[in-house]
Amino acid sequence: MKRDWTSRSSILLLGLILVVVNLIGLNLFARADLTDDGVYSLSDASIDLVRNLDDPVTVTAFFTADLPAPYSSNSRFLKDKLDDYGAYGGGNFQYRFIDPKDSEELRNEAMSYQIPPVQIQVIESDNVQLKNAFMGVVIEYGGERESIPVVQDLSSLEYDITSAIQRLTRETTPRIGFLSGHGESVPEEHMQNYSQRLSRNYSVETIAAAEIASNPPTALMIVAPTDTIPTADLIAIDSYILNGGRVGFLLNRITADLRNGQASTFHTGLDSILVSYGMGLLENLVMDQQSSMVTTQRRQGFFNIQQQIPYPFFPVTNRFSKENMMVNRLRDVVFYFVSTIDTSLVLPEGVQSEHLVYSSSRSSLQQGFFFIQPMLEQARFSGGPFVMASAYRGEFPSAFEPGRRGLSTRMVLVGDGDFINESLVGRIPGNVEFALNIVDWLVQDEALLSIRAKKIAPRRLQEVSPRLKPWIKYGNMLAPVLFVVLFGLIRWRGKKNRQIIISR
Repeated sequence: MKRDWTSRSSILLLGLILVVVNLIGLNLFARADLTDDGVYSLSDASIDLVRNLDDPVTVTAFFTADLPAPYSSNSRFLKDKLDDYGAYGGGNFQYRFIDPKDSEELRNEAMSYQIPPVQIQVIESDNVQLKNAFMGVVIEYGGERESIPVVQDLSSLEYDITSAIQRLTRETTPRIGFLSGHGESVPEEHMQNYSQRLSRNYSVETIAAAEIASNPPTALMIVAPTDTIPTADLIAIDSYILNGGRVGFLLNRITADLRNGQASTFHTGLDSILVSYGMGLLENLVMDQQSSMVTTQRRQGFFNIQQQIPYPFFPVTNRFSKENMMVNRLRDVVFYFVSTIDTSLVLPEGVQSEHLVYSSSRSSLQQGFFFIQPMLEQARFSGGPFVMASAYRGEFPSAFEPGRRGLSTRMVLVGDGDFINESLVGRIPGNVEFALNIVDWLVQDEALLSIRAKKIAPRRLQEVSPRLKPWIKYGNMLAPVLFVVLFGLIRWRGKKNRQIIISR
């Protein structure tokens, strides 16, 4: 009997290749992540952080086992992330999973780490039941700990873990000061959600202009002042910038009252010093066809009917700079009466600017006389896009001491001071992300900037012209049918040709 040594050799060779590949996999780590934001792989910032740990980081995941969908995916996603951290951190990154379901001692331990049980819906025997489950993480380093009470938003999981490790390992916490004393929006009153998220990585406080010199913050935020700023305070701000202070200017050039339908120009005193830095806002309001909705009332017979209509003074923009990390991964931002950046100003020597946010191409400007009443019939929009936010960096000249030039620093100017005011616009995720990114960029915390923008979201369809839409619609309907018919004709023609050749 003849033996098939060729088949046996192939099987042995294939088995040897599999063994070698597995041995290589034990020592090398690689992954192909085809998502736009790389949500299933670690960013370079996270990799560098765990590779350079001085002492071991221990992660304990208190996770109830055998959770139903969709919570079961949270556990798998978390384990994959921790595997990635462990692959790059080596012996300085260790983790374990604990199921506290059947142990009172473990449940008490989890709650001592600020990880509470959460109620989830479980379908058993065709009945919907509520059960308690643990889905939290505690991270320990050098005798200190940080907790993630609930692993819920998978797109922010890497950010939560990396920022927690960063807080544990850094020596000092950067201070973010919000200027007060001139009617500004302050975190604890007007932007609680933004302040809460900012406090995860920074020390957030309000600060008067007179205190800046003696106790300068890492970055200063000036958000929507409503009173004129006196010269002494302007000098304090100018001195802070010259000494390398970083400032985010979120300003209203036009004050608008939607209820009364009135708007007018407003001067805070900041305009004069901003011009010295090559920065400025124009006295106008952006009107954009791509906008948010407002509710209006109209009379119909004896009744008042509420109706939602687009309001062009609340632009919804998804047009951002592709190069700057502050905005290149944002989905959209909603503005509340926004003015444009003055791009005609000459920048001082050694100062560079970069435009960040634009209105859509279907936008226009209102200036001089402002009419902001909601209208059922929208005007034609043309002239856009317009710049609504810009970043600046370099050595800025003094606004009060001619010839004096300061240390290299960074500043951001946004033509709307209310886009993070939750009492006016509510909690809009894109607005909060943009404001958080501004602070990260000012502080030069590139690690957080590169991670926070990751989103697990469906791809956004590109906008097409009205003429192209019918072609796409009928093409999707008819193309598969035509393809099948064409394929059948080719097959039929091929068989017919073979029959002719055989008959010959």
